[in-house]
Amino acid sequence: MSEILTLKDISQYFFQGKNKIDVLKSVDLILSSSQKIAIIGSSGSGKTSLLNIISLMERPKSGSVFLLGNSVTETNDNDKSDLRKNNIGYVHQKNSLLMEFTAFENIYISLLLNNYNKKYAKEKTMHLLDRVKMTHRHSHKPSSLSGGEQQRVAIARAISNNPEIIVADEPTGNLDTKNSYMIIDELCKITEENHSSLILATHDLDVAKKMNLILELNNKKLRVLNGN
Repeated sequence: MSEILTLKDISQYFFQGKNKIDVLKSVDLILSSSQKIAIIGSSGSGKTSLLNIISLMERPKSGSVFLLGNSVTETNDNDKSDLRKNNIGYVHQKNSLLMEFTAFENIYISLLLNNYNKKYAKEKTMHLLDRVKMTHRHSHKPSSLSGGEQQRVAIARAISNNPEIIVADEPTGNLDTKNSYMIIDELCKITEENHSSLILATHDLDVAKKMNLILELNNKKLRVLNGN
């Protein structure tokens, strides 16, 4: 398997007044093609910061980030935005759907922003909704969808750009057990079908066990907990 993403000696911190608050210390990570990785850790352990660095939304204070073999550590914000659009799909815990738009429109708008023409964007939106079994709810706004349904739409939107990497930050954190497993199974299935890679943060060890590799973030560092 080829390396899709590599983090080398990543450190992250911020200041509260004069106090330095360490978030990550000397973190190394390799994500290979078609690999599924879970990152577990307690609340406040730095999982979200790590995912933000992986998805190029946050610049580390030190260390190097490589995407598809190319260094992107010092890449400017506009180029990073383009790299995200072309290579990374993000699923948030609180799905971040646009509440004033329907399920269809949430995905359709994302495709238009990625420069798809209107005709193809409409066809692709319905195809994506079909993949997550949500075509029957395409005209509903998020407020009339269940938590599980909202996450299905969020997943469809996240994979709309056929990303190399799907990043998911506690994607089941607000769901009951049944919906949690349904969403994780859907993410795994889509990852395998698209030959993409999945990296997710979770506090649920049962969810983590569905991945190829489990990494624990503890004391600002990553360690291998389990792999298969």
